[in-house]
Amino acid sequence: MRDKILSFLKEYTLEIIISLIAVTLLILNPQKAYLGIKNAFFTYLNLLLVMISVAFLAGFISEVIPKEMIKKILGRESGIKGILIGAILGTLMVGPAYAFYPFFKEMISKGARVSVIATTIGAWAIKVPWIPFAIALLGLKYVLLLNFLVFIYAIISGLIVEYFVNLK
Repeated sequence: MRDKILSFLKEYTLEIIISLIAVTLLILNPQKAYLGIKNAFFTYLNLLLVMISVAFLAGFISEVIPKEMIKKILGRESGIKGILIGAILGTLMVGPAYAFYPFFKEMISKGARVSVIATTIGAWAIKVPWIPFAIALLGLKYVLLLNFLVFIYAIISGLIVEYFVNLK
């Protein structure tokens, strides 16, 4: 029994610390604690909707798109074309990247290259819908150069990640 308790404490240390802080704040300042709990609830609710959508997308791709097609388009045989597809998709994606990690895991298990997924995550920093707004505030030269460099860096970092992940 003692080992189970120690194992539980070790596995959930962060959650226990956060809970203790929350209880302390609840005692010291109940109004702010309530506001924090309310904000956390709505944040988790929004995240839950994204996670459900991503889980549905991953399941859909898992069942509908053949593994061979993913390997051909995003796998090793796709070469630089697959990496460019990943980079372009990354620039078009919206929402928090971490919510898509289950989807990315599914894609890798279906044969997508690690570099394609890493490039997609890196290129996520480019927000195509926001480019006109950024140009209005920061100027055309700055925004185009920044986004071009982020795009190139996403590709380079994707290849570097794949190199180190594939080391035996």
